[in-house]
Amino acid sequence: MNERNLRSEGEVNNELRQERIYFPELDGLRFFAFFLVFLHHHTLLSKLPYLSSLYKYGWIGVDLFFTLSAFLFTKLLIAEFQKTGTIDFRKFYVRRIFRIWPVYYFLIFLSVLLSVYLNEPHTQNTVLRIVGLCTFTDNIISTYNDYNELPFIGHFWTISYEEQFYIFIPFIIILLVRTTWSNRLISFLAVFFVLSVIRFILIYKNVPHPTIWVLPVTHFESILLGIVIGFGGLNFIAKRINPIVIGLIGLLFFVFLCQLPNIKNLSYSLILSYGFVGISTALVLLSVLNSDLLKKFFSQRILVFLGKRSYGLYLFHLLGNEFGAMMIEETTFLPSRTSVSFLYSLVFTIIISIISYWLIEMPFLKMKKKFEVITSRPV
Repeated sequence: MNERNLRSEGEVNNELRQERIYFPELDGLRFFAFFLVFLHHHTLLSKLPYLSSLYKYGWIGVDLFFTLSAFLFTKLLIAEFQKTGTIDFRKFYVRRIFRIWPVYYFLIFLSVLLSVYLNEPHTQNTVLRIVGLCTFTDNIISTYNDYNELPFIGHFWTISYEEQFYIFIPFIIILLVRTTWSNRLISFLAVFFVLSVIRFILIYKNVPHPTIWVLPVTHFESILLGIVIGFGGLNFIAKRINPIVIGLIGLLFFVFLCQLPNIKNLSYSLILSYGFVGISTALVLLSVLNSDLLKKFFSQRILVFLGKRSYGLYLFHLLGNEFGAMMIEETTFLPSRTSVSFLYSLVFTIIISIISYWLIEMPFLKMKKKFEVITSRPV
């Protein structure tokens, strides 16, 4: 009797392991997405030959985050539908709240406090930006008011962007999963066409930067291709081409991107730029998912550890840059002030993100687990 019970328990545990959807290699890739953004926001590489492109175009790390998020949510929600016959929208939104909101609102509060401490002038625009941050509409406000000028949170428009995506992703997946492959293909092509037309019109109307960059309806390729990969829509490529070659092609598209005017320059070249960004991030993701070598590399313990904290790393990194600049401000004997500032900034960002993960994020991540339908990444 006991043996049967033990065997039954083992079978249950095996089912739970098989049910879990977790790609440790993608945690490692998340860290590299963060690191690209970090390089973009620090001046270390700004004047170095060849490497300066990582400074100028390191914002592609944001798109890599978008692609990863779209892929993972697609996989999880498809698995949930296959398991239960539906998608629990309430549980999905609660999981997102527990993951995103705590440290996000903590940093907004910290930024406002610092702004008051520094005695910075506060206007109606300041109130509007705080409201935008708190309601996840900061990216929309940025279309006519530029990036948020509150201390160290100018990049928070991306959180608004992702939250807007989270609102619709369960609806999108439940519609697509119930239809045929041909209808999905038609849907993807129709969405691509409509959003491309919207972007073309805005370019024609000469809208100022960062309008196209900050809106999901004009900056969409990375999200769209992440969903396509989640549905297995690019598996035909992975089956026919060596995954390392796929990754190299993805990097080649990044090189192509670097030959084009940067996204701040409003011109029809943006059509190519955003296309290259989407293709580059999608192929890199596809490569990592299908290469045993890359899986092993990106699954290294230190990369997974940092990747699990990539949300905090991303949120805190502008504060880290401020800290690095402050630490060298009065120092004149350093051989390379920029290099030292970079190290200070990176180390501070990593340390503060680890503390944030332990003190702020982890308690909510444990609560988030109670609302999981499909077991995902361990805390």
